[in-house]
Formats: sequence, C-alpha cells, structure tokens
Amino acid sequence: MTAGTVALDKGGITRALSEYLVGLRFEDLPDRAVEIVKIFTLEAVGHMVLAHNQPVSKMLVEYARELGAVPQAQIIGGGFKTSVAEAAYVNGSLAHADELESYGTVPGSGLVPPIAAGLAVGDFKNSSGRDYIAAVVAGVEMQGRLGLSGIGACDRGFMGISLVGPAAAAVTGGRLFALDADRLRNALGTALPLGNGSTRGCGSMAHVHEAGVPTRTGVLAAQMAARGFTSCVDFLDGAHSWGMQYAGLDGSRPYDADKLTAGLGGELFLVSQGIAPKRYGSCGLTHQTIYGTIELMREHGVEPGDIAHIELVVPPWADRIAPFRDPVSGEQAKFSIRQGVAGLLVGGIPELPYTHAFDDKAARDPRYVAARERVTVTVTEGESVRGFADQTVTMTLDDGRVLTKVVSSLEDTTYTLDERVAMFANTAKSLGAKADQVVDVVLNLEKHTVGDITALTN
Repeated sequence: MTAGTVALDKGGITRALSEYLVGLRFEDLPDRAVEIVKIFTLEAVGHMVLAHNQPVSKMLVEYARELGAVPQAQIIGGGFKTSVAEAAYVNGSLAHADELESYGTVPGSGLVPPIAAGLAVGDFKNSSGRDYIAAVVAGVEMQGRLGLSGIGACDRGFMGISLVGPAAAAVTGGRLFALDADRLRNALGTALPLGNGSTRGCGSMAHVHEAGVPTRTGVLAAQMAARGFTSCVDFLDGAHSWGMQYAGLDGSRPYDADKLTAGLGGELFLVSQGIAPKRYGSCGLTHQTIYGTIELMREHGVEPGDIAHIELVVPPWADRIAPFRDPVSGEQAKFSIRQGVAGLLVGGIPELPYTHAFDDKAARDPRYVAARERVTVTVTEGESVRGFADQTVTMTLDDGRVLTKVVSSLEDTTYTLDERVAMFANTAKSLGAKADQVVDVVLNLEKHTVGDITALTN
C-alpha cells in the first residue's frame, strides 16, 4: 500500500496503519527483525537494572512503591509490582536514566517506549515471547513512520522519543491487549495528541521521564481502548492532524504525510534504519567526539597523561542539545560534550558501556574539573545543523604532535552478539547469577513468556 492509494479525507492513513499493524504476524517477520528485538530487549533490561543507582531512578521507584497500586506488572530490578501503566512509566524512565538506550538519526530510533510497554503489558497479560516480539516490531514501525514524516518537529524543539513514543506504546500495548483495528484507532486517537516533550528538558531529570511518560500514555490509551474508550479515530488524517500540529507545513523539513504509508508492508523500519545501541551513557550527540578521542588514543598508543589539549569542533545542533561546558550534576554531565571527553583524560579508554563520567560525583570531582580545562569546544558557524553532522577531534600531545580525526555521522556501531551480551553483563551485575538466565531467556524468547524475563529481575 502506498500513500497514493490512501483517502486522506476519510481516515485512510490511520485506518491503513491500524489494519496493517494489527495484522502483522510473528510468522511473517524477517529473522533480522526478531534478532533485533531480542538484543535490544536484553540491553533495555540491563539499563533498567543499572539505573537504580541514579537519584532520579530512586525517586521514581519510591513513588511507585508508595502508590501501593494493584500489583499487575514488575518494576524491573525493583522487587515489586505496581499497576501496568505505572510499571510502564517507571520502567520506561529507568531504561532512559543512564542514557544508554538505542539511538539513530530519525525520531523513532529510541526503542524505550515499545520495549517498556511490551514488558509491562506482557507481564500483566502473561504474553508469549512471540506475541511480545511482534508487538514491539509493530510499535517500532508506528513510531518510525511518525518520525520519518514529522522529523521537522524536532527542529521546533520537540523531543523525538516523547513525540512518537505514545503511539508506539499504544500499538505495542494494543497488540498485547488484543485490540482490533477499530479499537487501535481509538488508542492512537487517545495517545497521539498527548505526545510532545521538549529538548529544553535535556540536562535535568525531566529528560529521563520523557521516555517514561510516553510509555505510560500509550499503555493507558491501549487499556482504555480495550474497555471501549473512544477518541478521534482519524487523527493522522486531514486538517489539524498530528503532523500538521507538531511538524507543520513550513520550515526546511515540513510534515510529509506520504511517509506514513509509503512502502507499507515492505522493509520494516526496525531493519532499515540502522538503529544502534549506545556504548556511552550520554546524549548521542556527545558520542562522535568520545569515539574520535578513543580512536586516536588507541591508534597512536596515547595515554591520558600524554595529552596536553583537545579541541572539539561540533555543529550548532550538537551544542544546542548538549551545551553544558561545566556540568554540576550527572544529568548535565550526560549532556556535556566536554565532560564526555574529559572523562577519558581521567580514566583512559573505558570498559563498555562507558558510564563513569556521567554521574553527580564525576561532574563535581576535582579530577574531572581539571580534565575539562584541557578540553575546548568550538562551534561551527552557520545555521543549526540537525542530526549527526561531522564532528572533529584535534589532539595536541605533550611532545608537540597534533592528531586529528573527523567523525562522520554516528560512530562505528557494528558489534558482535558476544560484545553486546558482554555490555549487558556489565550493566546487570546486580542480578548476579540471574543475569546469565536473563540472557538465555531473552535470546530464546520464542520459547518463553514475558513473565519469564520479569521474574528474573525481582
């Protein structure tokens, strides 16, 4: 089905997407899509477990505990259950707290909302692994198509994961609540108007729950639709639709409704978009300079003590999203291009995932403060460049040598399965021997239920 066959004035887009997403079957999924869901689910569980040390995570977990809600779904790593919507909220926030979630160049590449929604609803409904995988693929497809069509919304300051995540969680949750296409349209009509978020939250705790809120929003929308709750069933169609409201029809990247249905039924967004796992616990726009610095150190056998100074040249967009030169908290450190590189001058080439530079202690530690004095950030002139434009690392050594590396777009993100499992192990150490069991269950999820995963995180 293509956009040219859709009747925009009669609910064609919303109906076409809903019917396709409800009808997507596990048996029809390419092996690659199944593999991607498994490994990103494994990593998300590890991130949720690791995040419990974060101040914001402790706050949200305690909030859920004090709520005393009906125990429906597990707080991953928390040792208790809460209502399915609140589990979606807290788990979605936990998965984002260490900034280790998946990322890419298009809104919809952040997989927290569909995965966290799938784990919460799947735990509540005792869903099979096969149903969970298909539901997550459907949710990612929904959010990816929104991201492609409405990417201009990010130019206006909307946070991508918050913007498209409610619909993804509604689709994933809706699949596991067994919604038909008509009820899914009602779930989308409930969730889509509530997506927004703001890049102004970067560097504060608000950024963390900008993953949890859309997850809860979508799950709640699916729950209510399952009960017969009604909404605007063609919110992706016609005047004042989702894309017109958030992305608009002007600017350099106006809303393109055709992309919502173009190639529907062909290659999946999850497979086509090169969605990458993070290896560093910070904003994706800090990764290019971190990667470039590590590569120069590795290629030339450079130790931290050999480096006199590092200059980082970044585009305006990167500086807009990660602007903190002298962070005073872990939240700011995660959005500091300077801090990410300074941490390498303190600890050298890190074990992955690299997280030691991005907490409250490191932001204020005199060693990191001193290291930041050896790092300068220069912003290129011109209009703000959206996305992962080139960033340059120029390293001056004590012996006078000058080393330079230009990092284009995302850094090299090709990992073996064993490497990704090893990174999971480094995030899930608090699970002890259960961590190996989680790996076995998730990588063989077709033979298990979602509850088999969540039970191992008690």
